[in-house]
This record gives sequence, structure tokens and C-alpha cells, in this order.
Amino acid sequence: MGLGYADLRSVNPGLVYASISGYGQTGPHGSRGGFDLVAQGVAGIMSVTGEPGGPPVKAGIPLTDLGAGLFAAIGILAALQHRARTGEGQHVDTSLVEAGVALSVWEATEFFASGRAPQPMGSAHRMSAPYQALACADGYITIGAANDRLFERLCDLLGHPEWSSTPEYANDTARVANRQVLAERIEAVTKLRPRAHWLALFEDHGVPCGPINSYADVFDDEQIAAREMVVETDHPTLGRLRTLGSPLKMSRTPPQSGRPAPLLGQHTDDVLREAGYAPADVAALRAAGAVR
Repeated sequence: MGLGYADLRSVNPGLVYASISGYGQTGPHGSRGGFDLVAQGVAGIMSVTGEPGGPPVKAGIPLTDLGAGLFAAIGILAALQHRARTGEGQHVDTSLVEAGVALSVWEATEFFASGRAPQPMGSAHRMSAPYQALACADGYITIGAANDRLFERLCDLLGHPEWSSTPEYANDTARVANRQVLAERIEAVTKLRPRAHWLALFEDHGVPCGPINSYADVFDDEQIAAREMVVETDHPTLGRLRTLGSPLKMSRTPPQSGRPAPLLGQHTDDVLREAGYAPADVAALRAAGAVR
């Protein structure tokens, strides 16, 4: 179509042009398409997600789709800074697979250090313990006692202060090596009381913890509401809608919410008019079915 970076750069050398593809614009697989599911498999994410010994599991959210978009945005901002200094544009090229690999920081570290392919660990952490979801009498909570100080505090609250001085749990390396037995011992205590008891106790004493929320819980959460992560907008055909707010809170230029996504073809006339098309030309394009 003549709309590639090289074509457009010849018209506008200052152009910043971003590409997001399955595998990137170069390399032996550069011509392949890609979806998040496929990229998660290729990038290794599915091999480390799920319970030990279980089948491959896709992450519950589209990590590589979202990650590639974020990396592209960062690249665009860097390219705009370069253009502001030099006047030169450039091609920003990223992909779903590369985003998945780039996000695999702990897994890459483990493989580079040991040569062994990481395996799935459920909700546990590769480098810290206890740092996972643990069962209570009425469901699960997460506990992140990720250093010696926090682990000692956790042991006191569980009624087993002796655990923190036991050689098997005396430091993080030992706790990671004995993670499964440690988790079973903790759950033997936490299963005796409901989640609310443990969450209140741990929070009061500074042990990082949290509930396992459903999305119904998330969108009814007072902290989520206070941070305006759910906003309402008026849609021209669907009425009043709830949608996600911005995770960025900026003191001088706060994000503006409130406008819905445009309807298909809503701005066709505006865009073509700005491109220099006369009203008659726009009407002809619409009559031919070339635009809506």
C-alpha cells in the first residue's frame, strides 16, 4: 500500500513510526502473525504458569498484548525525545514475543545462573518464601513475608516463634529450599480461622498480605474507588457505562476521562477534511463504499 516506514519517511524524515507484530519485523519468524496465546507459549510464559506437574496454563490476562503496547509507548516517547534534539524520526519496532521474554525477568535470571529451565510453581515465588497464596478456613489469602524480619514477625503471629530460628527456615535461601513443607505448616495454622481474622492480624502488624479478590470484589473495593479506577461515561447508543480509569495520577496534568470511544465512522468527515478532501470528494468516497 505504500504506507511502510521507508515510504512515509521519504515524505517526512521526522516521522516516528511504531510497529507491533507477533515476532518483530526481522528474524526468521518476522513474517509470522501472532496472538497473545501463541506469544505466551513461544515466550515460555505458559511453561511456568500453573501448578507443578500440571498442563501449560495461559496467564489470565493478555500479558504480551499489554506488554507490547507499553513497550511501544516507551519507545515512542524515547523516539520523540530524540527527534526533539535532532529533528530525526525513527522506526520503533517491538513484538508480542519480545514483550513476553522481556517480562520474564526472574525466569531468565534462574536459567542464566543455573542452566535449568524454570518450572511452574503455582503462586509461589522463585526467590522468596513464604510468598504465595495460602489457605484459610474460608478461602485463600496471599502472604508476602519476603525477608527474615517479616518471616520472624509472621512466625510470632502464627504462634510459632521457634520457626524463625529453625535451620530449615533461618534465611530466605533455606526457606526457598523447604518451601513446600513450610507452606503446609503455615496452612495448618491459617486454616483454623477465616480470612478476615488473618488479614486484620497481619495488616495490624505489618506483614504484607491481601485477599484473593474476584473482579466483582475488585470493582466494589474502597481503595479502587478512592483511586478512581472505575469511571462513568455517557455513550451515544448504550447510555451510561462504567469503564476503567487511568492508573497514572499526575499532579499537574491529571488524566481526563469521560469520553467514550467514537462510533465507527464518526469522524470520517473530519479526518478527510483535514487531509484536504472537498465535501464532494468525501461524498463520492462514501457512495463508493470506500469509507463509512
